[in-house]
Amino acid sequence: MIEVSESSLQDDRTAKLALYARSGIPQYVIVNLVENKVEVYELPEIEEERYAHRDTLIPGQQIHFRTAAQDPLMVPVENVLP
Repeated sequence: MIEVSESSLQDDRTAKLALYARSGIPQYVIVNLVENKVEVYELPEIEEERYAHRDTLIPGQQIHFRTAAQDPLMVPVENVLP
């Protein structure tokens, strides 16, 4: 799940995050336009409605998107930010 977030950042970090974790979505990515970074949430804890792992990525780093393929899709952070 990927959210591009500017005006909805607070909702994306709270209500939507809890919904996706509760649903067992394995990876939730917020492209944070406000702070010019990407937030990656992984390892959903369904009962707690949260993710066990959070990583914050900045330009110069790569996002490892989970895919059905064996290898993750690697995308430079600057490719998803304006």
